Parts: sequence; structure tokens; C-alpha cells
Amino acid sequence: MRYWKWETLISLLVLSLIFNILNAQNIDEKPFKLFSKSEKIEIDQYGFVYHINKDNLIKFDSKGVPLYNYSNKLLGNITQLDISNPLRPLLFYKDQGIILALDNTLSLQKSEISLNELALYQTSCISNSNFDNGIWLYDIDVNEIIKINYQAEVVFKSGNLSVILPNMQFPVLKLIEKNKKLYGVTSNQIIVLDQYGSLLNTINIKATNGLVIKEECLIGYDGNYIIKYNYLDYKIDTIYQTNIYNKIIQCQEGIIGIFKGNSEANSIFISK
Repeated sequence: MRYWKWETLISLLVLSLIFNILNAQNIDEKPFKLFSKSEKIEIDQYGFVYHINKDNLIKFDSKGVPLYNYSNKLLGNITQLDISNPLRPLLFYKDQGIILALDNTLSLQKSEISLNELALYQTSCISNSNFDNGIWLYDIDVNEIIKINYQAEVVFKSGNLSVILPNMQFPVLKLIEKNKKLYGVTSNQIIVLDQYGSLLNTINIKATNGLVIKEECLIGYDGNYIIKYNYLDYKIDTIYQTNIYNKIIQCQEGIIGIFKGNSEANSIFISK
């Protein structure tokens, strides 16, 4: 009887080892050039690197050649740059309640959008809407996700999110639209809305330091763990433990990890 128990235990351990090997994630990291240190760094889907220092924005090519720059000292420091649509980068000046739409040469496309004139006084983050050239906003004062069209008219309001999601920890820290879905990142979850603002899902992963949206999964980073959520089986896996990165960014189909201090970065390759 004891022999049978030991044989069963060994078999289970072997099966567990085989399962872990088959499902293990291989992580490979290689240096990615940022060219210089900046207060904020973003990378678009084509590999162009954007450096932000106070009110100044510079766009570099993949070889580190500065291509274009934009600065508006009247509006003060840049709070956020959204380059989910590299042909229409958005600059958000939180203190002034102003959004500017640029083109791919960082030239101003049209007049500024004043959120104060729309009574959106406490907007904390924004996102391009590539579906209709609108802009998604989150107003922390009313705890509401809002959308304005290209004419700066309010076309959607979610209502107070606490009513829809009473157990969620607010505020929304970041908004990202991709593949006709809007992802709202909070401290402990991700809210998923469709292109019309209807709630589709809530996902229990932390992505405060970066969210990568792929066809088959989401990858989130909270400053300590890189976590993957699979759409197909709703499975959540911790695939890498590291605290060296300030944030992760999606670049084409890859992932870039920006080191703390914003002076260095790695390309992160995840494979089985």
C-alpha cells in the first residue's frame, strides 16, 4: 500500500513538472535605445520615440535623430501625450483644462479644445478614439467617462461609475482605446467598454504601470509583476516578476520596458 502511495505521489509530481514546463513563459530582454533621459517617454506603434520635458515635446526616429518638436509655454507643462493614433497625437494640459490635436509632424491641427468650456473641470486622463476621431475623457469629480466628438461636443456620458460598478476602486488612472474597445485602468482592475460606451467586462488584473493589448490577451504591469489575461479561457497568469521598470509600453507587437529614471529601456520578448 505504501509503495502504491509513493508511486502515485511521484506520478503526480512528474505530471506537475511536465505541465509547468509546457506552460512556462520564456522572457528575453534586450536593450532598446531611448537616446536621452526625459521626464516622460512614449513610443508609438511605428517605433518613434517621444520625449517630454515640461512644456517641450520632441519626436525621434528609431536611430535617435530628432525629427520634430512642439512647445507652448503659455499652456505650461504637458500632463499627458496620447499617441495611440500617431497621425493625431493629443496633448493634454491638465492645469489649464486644454487638449491640443497635432499631426505627425507635431504641428497644431486646429484650435485648442477647452474642457472648462464644457464644464469638465476635473478631467484627469484622455484617450484618442480612432473609431470616429473623438476623444475619451475621465472626469474624477463626477467619476464619469465622457466622449467628445471632433467638434468638441459631448456625445456620451457614462453616468457615475460607482452606480454601475459599486465594488470597484476608483479613480480611473488611464484610458486606452484599441480595436473598437475602451480600456479603463484602475488601481486593481480594468474596465472594458465598447465603442458606444456600454460596459462589456471587468478584468481583475493590475496594470497601473502599463497595459499591453494584444489580439489574444492583455498584459498588465503593476511595478512588480507582469501578468497575462487570456481572452479565450479567462485565465490569469503571472509571467514575470521584476521591479526594475517604471512602466511597460506596447510597440508594434512587442513590449518596451522603460527603466526607473526614464534613461534606459529594454525590449521584452515573451514566448513559450
